Amino acid sequence: MSPRNPKSMAELRAIGRRHVLQIVPTRNSVRPVHLHDDERDLTSNPFATPTGPGGAQNFHNVAGSQIADPQVTNIYLGNFWGDRTFLEGFSKAIVENGYLDPLKDLGYGTGSGNYLGPIDGPSLSSGSTFSETDAESTLTSLLDAGTIALNDNSLFMLILPDGVTATTSDGSQSCSSFCGFHDAFDYNGSTVAFAVLPSSLCQGCGGLIGDFTAVYAHELAEAATDKVPGEGWVADDGEENGDLEAWVLLGWGPPDNPNLYTIQGYYTNERGDTVGAWRS
Repeated sequence: MSPRNPKSMAELRAIGRRHVLQIVPTRNSVRPVHLHDDERDLTSNPFATPTGPGGAQNFHNVAGSQIADPQVTNIYLGNFWGDRTFLEGFSKAIVENGYLDPLKDLGYGTGSGNYLGPIDGPSLSSGSTFSETDAESTLTSLLDAGTIALNDNSLFMLILPDGVTATTSDGSQSCSSFCGFHDAFDYNGSTVAFAVLPSSLCQGCGGLIGDFTAVYAHELAEAATDKVPGEGWVADDGEENGDLEAWVLLGWGPPDNPNLYTIQGYYTNERGDTVGAWRS
């Protein structure tokens, strides 16, 4: 079903408030839903960046909430709807192979880290919903059981199977209102950072694996720089670095296959739309 009247970013979050869940807007709220074939070749013809150097109003570090050395784990909550091997290769590359390097070079308190691999969590049934509270409960259970380990640099990517709808506390739903979100919660005196990544197999979120990898990159860059939403790097209107370059897609990969993965960049005051060059 085609989504109608997707909510604006302002409607989806209380602007200016600290620790407010941060979402990836639907693709069609930022770019046209129906693209011509030549516009699909985003690796060769990326969309123009909306925010140039210094273009975000007072983009600043609110309270020093960053993930200094991201240690990322994918948690699959059921069968992945695409090529899992491809996604695993992407996940390792986007965390380790230079994408986040400029954030360290430019002094944003984070940078490239390590991809720790996947685990299989509890399987969700098609037709079910998965809320912020469900995400916290799932991670709490996995931590209690010792299935996953937590430190200050941990970031857990919760990957939902197709047919499961992610929801937020205001009733917004994935595909019609957003394509992913990240948040954090307290666990035994520590902060658990996580992202929820629903299927992209819907018109609102693009429908392709490249759209999903772009959302993954978006959430990775945001969680690394704004671990507890609103406590790290944000602009005056509450937008994070990924929001400021949302759905500006481009190819990224090794020299022999530079368009291997579809990603988006992230905003820095110094460069505007920023992407670290591939390195081995």
